Amino acid sequence: MERLPKVVLFDLWRTLGYSLDRDPILDVQEILGHSLVLVDGQVEVCEDPDFMRSCLTTNLSNPVGFLDHLASTFGRPLSSEASHQSFARVLERETADFVFYEDTLPALQALKEQGYRLGLISNLWPFPVRVLFDELGLGAYFEHMIYSFEVGHAKPEPEIFEKALELFGVAPEDVLMVGDNPVNDVQGAMAVGMQAALIDRSGEQNVIVPGAMVLRSLLDLCKSDPASIQAA
Repeated sequence: MERLPKVVLFDLWRTLGYSLDRDPILDVQEILGHSLVLVDGQVEVCEDPDFMRSCLTTNLSNPVGFLDHLASTFGRPLSSEASHQSFARVLERETADFVFYEDTLPALQALKEQGYRLGLISNLWPFPVRVLFDELGLGAYFEHMIYSFEVGHAKPEPEIFEKALELFGVAPEDVLMVGDNPVNDVQGAMAVGMQAALIDRSGEQNVIVPGAMVLRSLLDLCKSDPASIQAA
């Protein structure tokens, strides 16, 4: 590969930045009392993939309506005022604790200056969009931003990647997807014919996806010779 494809797509969480708080969706499960288990005398949350997908594909931006929708969908009592207040604190922490990786903004700026078209595909609920993409300015780097809650599909489902192809008007082979999740980001993108790169800053990823590039930094994408990037 002499040059990166025309379009470079990025995942958000743990690719461009991270939250110091624990996974907020687990907090919502706890607030609603959904899928709780007793371990050594303590109540713990057992992650439910269906609950997570519902959170990420529900296009309701009102927190009260969102919480009541989840309660109804998963057979929980309708949320109380205390639940609404707890959820509001979860949403506040999610954005207040967000941190960009050191290589994120320099890499995005360099790629834009080199003429690449940039986009984002994120498994995301509606609530942090304004802070992350408007107030923190992340949205200025992207031509298109594809959110699971708007599309109604979450990675690795093909529809969310196909939506990016539709918006950019390019063939799959002209797109590189960059993300930290071997299944959601890498395998999902490759399944629709895109190229893919796994960002593994720590070098501790144990999953290898044949044919995918491996990055130690997003700045690796800005190298004059992208062919030097390690391939799995």
